[in-house]
Amino acid sequence: MEIPLEGLGAREIYRLLIGSVLPRPIAWVSTQDGAGELNLAPFSFFNVVSIDPPVVGFSPLLKNDGTAKHTLLNIRATGEFVVNIASRSMTEQMNQTSLDHAEGVNEFEVVGLEPAPSVCVAPPRVQSTPVSIECRLHELISFGDRPMAGNLVLGRVVHIHVADVVYRDGRIDIAALDPVGRLAGNWYSTIRDQFELLRE
Repeated sequence: MEIPLEGLGAREIYRLLIGSVLPRPIAWVSTQDGAGELNLAPFSFFNVVSIDPPVVGFSPLLKNDGTAKHTLLNIRATGEFVVNIASRSMTEQMNQTSLDHAEGVNEFEVVGLEPAPSVCVAPPRVQSTPVSIECRLHELISFGDRPMAGNLVLGRVVHIHVADVVYRDGRIDIAALDPVGRLAGNWYSTIRDQFELLRE
């Protein structure tokens, strides 16, 4: 089947792309606005994009009415954020923070999570996540102002918190980390099925 994108709506394109590009890692992003109000939300358009300098990127889409999510507004205002990596045991809380809460609602409080101070940036990290990546805004690229347009947030990594239980011999123990990935619809994935391919 050939599917030309001309004539397709954003929803149809969304379903095709998120059903094809998977599993997607999840950035659980904590931010705060200029007044210090906290926000926490997950984004599955996320990855590492550079090592030297260290940069991660995630892309919050505009909402269905074309307005920006609180995460994006906060990063525009302050230039700082923290990417928290959630383990499988935290998936329910992470999912609840994806709801479109009203401005001023603190998702940490809504889902019963403890914020912990960051070292180099103002927004706190999620205390109970095994890995938290502190970032300062490197570049923000907007792909338009229509509903579901992406905004690529590139963050320069300035500090990383790693729980002792997931750090072994200078590496992250992925079994101990037990991360979750996003699939299509309401589906998620884990790392239970693993295999290794060696490069010749």
